[in-house]
Amino acid sequence: MYPTLDSMGVTSFEDIEKFTLRFENGFDVLKVYYRREKGSLLPKSKKFKFGRSTKTVLTDGGQQTYQQVQEPSLVVLRAVDELGQIVGKQQEDKLTKEDLINEMEHLEKTVHNKLNEIKGKLSKL
Repeated sequence: MYPTLDSMGVTSFEDIEKFTLRFENGFDVLKVYYRREKGSLLPKSKKFKFGRSTKTVLTDGGQQTYQQVQEPSLVVLRAVDELGQIVGKQQEDKLTKEDLINEMEHLEKTVHNKLNEIKGKLSKL
């Protein structure tokens, strides 16, 4: 029913809660979030990175001026379309202040943990 998502290894379509799509370091990053019971060992999310194709297009016919344009992968476009069918609509258009604060706190915690890990490795040298 969802061939693109299936080929990406996304399963449990009925448990998909939401998804995000952002552009990061030259890649489209698609993250799929699942509803999970407390204590579940299954992952709460899956992340996928997609490269962009670069095309050279003629921007001004009279001047023979060309410009490089990046386009998203067809796979990510199809996956977002299928996820939109599952979720009902893209929830990313309705970001709230609370969502952004939660995302920032998660990022801060991740960076803090990574810095502590690196500091531990440095102290062992």
